Amino acid sequence: MLNVIILLSLGADSLGIFNQIYAIFVISGQITVLGLHDSAQKHNSEFSDIPIESHLLSVAALLIAILAGLVGAVFLALLSGQIGRFFQSTDVGRGILLIAPGLFFFTINKVLMGILNGQRRMGAFAVGQSIRAVSVLLVCLIIVFRKDLPYKFGLSFTCAELLLLFSLLIFVKPVGFHIVRVGDIRKWMSRHFRFGSKAFVHGFLSEAFIRIDIIMLGIFVSDRAVGIYSFAAMFLEGAYQVSIVIRTITNPILVRLLLLCEKKSIVSFARRTALLSFSATFIVSAAIILVYPYFKLFIPEETIDSSYGVLLILLTGLLLYSTCVPFDYIFLQAGKPGIQSVYMTINTMMNAAMNLALIPFWGIYGACIATAFSFVFSSVLLNVLSSRMLGMHGGIFLHR
Repeated sequence: MLNVIILLSLGADSLGIFNQIYAIFVISGQITVLGLHDSAQKHNSEFSDIPIESHLLSVAALLIAILAGLVGAVFLALLSGQIGRFFQSTDVGRGILLIAPGLFFFTINKVLMGILNGQRRMGAFAVGQSIRAVSVLLVCLIIVFRKDLPYKFGLSFTCAELLLLFSLLIFVKPVGFHIVRVGDIRKWMSRHFRFGSKAFVHGFLSEAFIRIDIIMLGIFVSDRAVGIYSFAAMFLEGAYQVSIVIRTITNPILVRLLLLCEKKSIVSFARRTALLSFSATFIVSAAIILVYPYFKLFIPEETIDSSYGVLLILLTGLLLYSTCVPFDYIFLQAGKPGIQSVYMTINTMMNAAMNLALIPFWGIYGACIATAFSFVFSSVLLNVLSSRMLGMHGGIFLHR
């Protein structure tokens, strides 16, 4: 809805600026969070039967997040001008300055959401996700209504994260410091740091992986071309969220199965979950493909015609990838954050290399072909590494 409104009211240039600011915000957040949210989620799942330990590790993760978020926000603000010049867009640079305070709140919120996920409090988790999405939408609608300059879209992310922080503090209730000793806190802070440092590359690249095409297009083509591509890419990201939701629910279950080393149970669970993810993604993708041409009724025909082929290629790649998305954090849940980072590094390097090779020649079509190929490559690599690193010979679906 938001992408359609921006495109109709302010044009493809503004949509391109919005999506570049959004991509930079999310990727920056993965840097500042230092993998702490993954550690909080994994260890809360592991110690779900020991409330005091769960509370202790949660407090420790939050303390590190507060410091890391503050440092990251300051650095992003200082670098906003240089980033804008790199993307050859003054509006992108000014927008980044506005999202810098939000980066501080985002870092804390990621850890709080990881705690909720690890404790399998999915109702509260869903409410938190909804607050973020609705808040961004409402602030952006105000900006569109006022016909403000597009760089002000950066305000939407800061406002949303601040509102979300207050809500999550009510859900998580990180109080009761009196029940733990400073020595216990320091022990868990050290443990989080070790786990997070190994998972850091994964956390950074997991968000970059799905947005490499937008970022690289921003370097090679105009804001308008990025806007046209990102209009199709937003439907990809919407369909991708189907598998992400399933992965979010799957992660804490995988922790328990991997701790018990029940490989047959893992394979059975993986097959059922993959079928669910594929089926749900297929239904959503088919609906998008059927409805997309009718956007010509209120979207410039050029935008729809120029991006329809892009959409078809992206969704085809995603459909194949959807079987593995629910398990692409499996090494993290197995307590192997280093392997998880290696896996995501290889995926992202392949995606970046393909985009770099194809965009200069084929523009937005080069970007979508590169991204779709990277999805398929990621699925194959997941099974290869699962066979080698987890003893799941044949991969997570074929192990006997």
